[in-house]
Amino acid sequence: MKAMVLCKGAFTLETVPEPVPAAGQIAAKPLACGICGSDLHAKDHAPHLCSLLHRAGFRGFMDPDRPVIMGHEFCCEVLDSREGFERGERIVALPFIAGADGVELIGYSNAYNGAFAEQMLIQADSAFRVPDSVDTEIAALTEPLSVAVHAVAQSGADETCAFAVFGCGPVGLFIIARLRALGLGPIMAVEPNAARREMAGRLGADISFAPGDEGADKWWRDLGLPLGLSDAMAQDPIQRKRSRAVLFDCVGKPGVLMAIGTAAPVGATIMGVGTCMEPDTIEPAFLLQKSLQIRFVFAYAPDDFAQAFAMICASPDALAPLVTGHVPMADIDVAFESLSAGGSDVKLLVTPT
Repeated sequence: MKAMVLCKGAFTLETVPEPVPAAGQIAAKPLACGICGSDLHAKDHAPHLCSLLHRAGFRGFMDPDRPVIMGHEFCCEVLDSREGFERGERIVALPFIAGADGVELIGYSNAYNGAFAEQMLIQADSAFRVPDSVDTEIAALTEPLSVAVHAVAQSGADETCAFAVFGCGPVGLFIIARLRALGLGPIMAVEPNAARREMAGRLGADISFAPGDEGADKWWRDLGLPLGLSDAMAQDPIQRKRSRAVLFDCVGKPGVLMAIGTAAPVGATIMGVGTCMEPDTIEPAFLLQKSLQIRFVFAYAPDDFAQAFAMICASPDALAPLVTGHVPMADIDVAFESLSAGGSDVKLLVTPT
């Protein structure tokens, strides 16, 4: 079969052996697969990313000196009737598979290829059938949406909160969509790119600002959520339209976490979702004086994936604006270069066959 193989920072289209399913596994044909920010970093900075995951204790992550076939945001077609699935059925699945040495992360494993190939293996008990009412490209958004489902759940978000999403790339936009699907708000988006600010509005943000816009401060004050300690201490509680602010850092760059803390209302919760791959500096005493909570979240649990899939099935068209382009497998390197350069694209989908 054909596959796009990554080795030492370069993609090559190669012929590789077809995978053979073991007990509990399904052979499947990838139909569509998204490219995420971690993929971009793995291509250009694989040793750094792998060192980080290995230090965090994830033994099923790839060896950067060996070839890997990426692709973990997929929708596939079942190739053979087995493990309770029928040939031709479309499925999505958590990108984890049980290997000889433990759990492997599909798309970042040297032993099990991801969806940038003509065939792949999927763990049967992690798969979900895609109903006819859901397009293949929308079903492929289940995995990245799961990250947002997990982040929102871990934030303790409820109807008493107001929200801000910093960075309207895919993760930030998925978080806005998840909040709206739960009926939560109001939501402010903070993003330098005008096209992405417009996209944030389409997905449910009530208002959008460029970073540093003074209008954001007024927005918080109008909700009765003061940014300054003295104002918070003097405020009449009856003026508070919301009891707590939740701010999602979906940027993941040095300096952003502290900037969000400076812009956050007193007593807010800051959720670290974007992956900052460099050392960063914060001022704990300042964050302490404003009684800010900071929590970092990683990936998702199986229940988050199930909830993301249920959300997609309930309203398949809601996330359609996020798919901004398609590329054939042979042009994956071009797509990676385009996404790394920035711009207005949100989710590019690879069509392996």
